[in-house]
Amino acid sequence: MKLVIIGGGASGSEAALEARKFDRNVEITLIEKQKYPQYSLCGLPYALSGDVDNFDNLIIFPKEFYEKQKINLVLDKEIKQIDAQSRKVRLSDGSEIEFDSLILATGAIPCNYKSGFNYPEGIFFIRTLEDSINLAKKIDSSKKAIIYAYGWGCNAGCKGCISGRISLEMAYALKKRKLDVTIVSKEARPLRQQIDSDMSELIIHYLKSKGINLISDKDSIVIAGEDKVKGLIVDNELIGADIIVMASGTRTNSSLAKECGIEIQKGIKTNPKLETSIEKIYACGDCASIKYFFTGENFSSSLGTNAVRSGKIAGINSVGGNLELDPLVNIIIMDFFDLKIGAFGLTEDDLSKLGKEYVKARYKGKSKAEYYPGNKDIVIKILASKEGDILGFQAIGEEGVFARTLAVGLAVQKGIKIKDLAKFENCYSPPISPTIDPVQICAELVLKRLR
Repeated sequence: MKLVIIGGGASGSEAALEARKFDRNVEITLIEKQKYPQYSLCGLPYALSGDVDNFDNLIIFPKEFYEKQKINLVLDKEIKQIDAQSRKVRLSDGSEIEFDSLILATGAIPCNYKSGFNYPEGIFFIRTLEDSINLAKKIDSSKKAIIYAYGWGCNAGCKGCISGRISLEMAYALKKRKLDVTIVSKEARPLRQQIDSDMSELIIHYLKSKGINLISDKDSIVIAGEDKVKGLIVDNELIGADIIVMASGTRTNSSLAKECGIEIQKGIKTNPKLETSIEKIYACGDCASIKYFFTGENFSSSLGTNAVRSGKIAGINSVGGNLELDPLVNIIIMDFFDLKIGAFGLTEDDLSKLGKEYVKARYKGKSKAEYYPGNKDIVIKILASKEGDILGFQAIGEEGVFARTLAVGLAVQKGIKIKDLAKFENCYSPPISPTIDPVQICAELVLKRLR
């Protein structure tokens, strides 16, 4: 049996490894258009900031690892066509590879990137390791940077949108590298797809406290400069910069699939087994369109965790397995400077658009016992349906966000309602947590409003 995987990122590499574990005899070819084997996309801002001291450290497995697993890794080659009928893929060099099963792990591309367009020197779309290495070289000879936060004003409404996260993480990275950093956006609100306006105010206040300049709620934003970037013209005023990072979010890279007749629906449409509309062709990772837990709609997750999960399932199923991917809650967690943000589910904007009645509560508590030195504020917000289902969760603070976000995310996946969350048994130690957890108190406030 011959398995071909297009895309060597997190999902494609995981698919290859899991297929190999499931079937020791299958012939596996993994094709990646970049010259690097799998690396951590999520780690790029932290290599830029210097927190990770070398870009090479982001490479997960060297080429030799794939050889030991008897996986034929083809780098720096691009697939130009999938012939679903004759079961072949055609590469950029004119060669062909036959397949019995095919996995599309083609990832995503920046939303506002124009292929073939000659961008001025100093414009960066941070999507690849090479993008980041080039930006790192430019930082040393630069003083001012602009992050063009497209996604703050995007109307697409993609639940998996990463533009807000990229803009905040890049602001941190460039500021740590001693640049004067300005975020420019057509809208005044970061992370709009994941958190509500009242919670985003906390982020805006924090950004300003860290010396990040904010220019938002603007009608007209145009890149200035032809051969070399000069900055952005914002409502007819030039904001100068040596570097502009286009924090534009991403869209699914599904052109190959579409050209060969695979059904597209907010990405490459898949069933729970991650099989596409053509038998024995699967999709996983950012390019795949999968079910969203809270609405049942199709969406692209854009999270590394789910790229790995879907890659595992696609890899096993492509060689005879029978696994299914459950609808995704899509839990996000992020960190910039010392602020942590955790969120999942529907926002108030989402619920209003859906015409769904809901109740909400927001509570500001402490990450540990109030009397214990070094305690930090943590703000929790929970949204619930009139029937008591947890519809959304948001947490912001400098400590204790990860565990609480993960715990409530697990509760939702297991069908726990707000009344159960309000009376869960808490673990307590003064240096670690308060006797009554802020999540529990917030849940109690929601429960009172339901009564």
